Amino acid sequence: MEKPESCSTSLYRRRDQTETQNKELNEKGYCVDESTQETPLQVSGDGSSSSGYDAFGHEDVDAFPDGGWEAWSVVFGTVFGLMTVFGVMDTMSSIQLYISKHQLADVKISSVSWIFSLYMFTNLSMGIVVGPIFDIYGVRGILIVGSVLNCGGLYATAFSKELWQFVLSFGICTGIGSGLMLSPLVGVVSHWFLRKRGRANGVSECGCISGVFFPIMLRSLYPSIGFTKSIVILASICVFLCILTILMVKDRSDVLHADSADLNKKQRLLDAYKHMVNFQNFKEKRYLFLVLGMFFNEFSIILTVTYIATYATARGLSESTGYLIVTVMNASGILGKIIPTFMCDFLGRFNVMLMIACMMVISLFAIWLPYYNIVGYYMFAGVYGFAFGAAYALTPVLIAQISKTREFGSRYATAYFIVSFGNLISMPIGSQFINKESVSNYNHMIIFAACSMVVATFFFFVSRSCIVGLKLKCFV
Repeated sequence: MEKPESCSTSLYRRRDQTETQNKELNEKGYCVDESTQETPLQVSGDGSSSSGYDAFGHEDVDAFPDGGWEAWSVVFGTVFGLMTVFGVMDTMSSIQLYISKHQLADVKISSVSWIFSLYMFTNLSMGIVVGPIFDIYGVRGILIVGSVLNCGGLYATAFSKELWQFVLSFGICTGIGSGLMLSPLVGVVSHWFLRKRGRANGVSECGCISGVFFPIMLRSLYPSIGFTKSIVILASICVFLCILTILMVKDRSDVLHADSADLNKKQRLLDAYKHMVNFQNFKEKRYLFLVLGMFFNEFSIILTVTYIATYATARGLSESTGYLIVTVMNASGILGKIIPTFMCDFLGRFNVMLMIACMMVISLFAIWLPYYNIVGYYMFAGVYGFAFGAAYALTPVLIAQISKTREFGSRYATAYFIVSFGNLISMPIGSQFINKESVSNYNHMIIFAACSMVVATFFFFVSRSCIVGLKLKCFV
């Protein structure tokens, strides 16, 4: 009778098989980065390890339901929650256009820009604060607090008249609320799915569809009932969506972190914060240049997305047309979040990101800057919307590609902590070009945004080069 293979022998045989497969893939042009592959952990006699991970540091398949009514109800709950978060985010330019022409018509556009730069900064930077709390205490309390701040800020925005009121209500209150909700809503799906995680995340991303409907709704409501009642209706819809989210979304922290259940939660939280932002990651060149690329990428995107509607009015188009331009951009952005992710499986993630970055540069210089006519402007909204939607979807994937599974959370949080400061300063800097709101002033801003995107593309290319060198025909 053949002697059964020991656990350790089996594990290292799997590792040898992986190394052989990597060698074969490299010979075929698939540049495999072995530095991010996991090494064996200490395991028990049956080959298992705690916390839902297998012996190589990957998640244990048996620890996840991967389906069923309860799991999918959580996913649909995240859809409702992300409809609130993404819907408000994608409506930002519609709100900016209205208040800059009405309540804050006498305020410099560079001052108005602080409302929305603070909103984006708090939205992204809150991920660092809320991540460890979500991991240790679960999702329910965070969603309740985030919903109250998000919706309460919108109600306050509806009745705001002065710049400081908009800053406090929308920029800070709504921004913090959205930031508290975003990370847990994205992360909780991974508590329930492993093998079908990509499919579940794809369903969850459907929440971004509100970015199409909310601007259309405001476009119809503004002329008939005014700003205050329109935003009250928007806030009330968000309240309804948040209630559904709170009722449907729940985590499995007690199951997935059972090995840490006996530890003091406050101590675990302090330990998590100590390791959440790790600047030692920047010693790794490919990570450093990737984060720099993300910084200038979002720096350029925020400028373009925020001022695409006000540019329309500077060209003599109606405010209604400006809102429609935003809708076209957001609608094409949904396709951008879906199609390029499938292309990654055939072309490589960094390769697709470089293609998307080049698409944004070309659309800014060749379509928006010349501005031939309104048809060209709609074409720009469609092309750029597709590209920026893809960029938002791909940047976390790029971080994952150059990170070990257990390091992803820290590296992701560190990256977006840096990127959030780009969102904070992009609009105040870019708006300096358009204080007089003339077409020539806007053209200067467009050139600035396009040059920022060129810098982002360069850093993405350098990051790729740190992985595979200057090989162009390489799957990476």
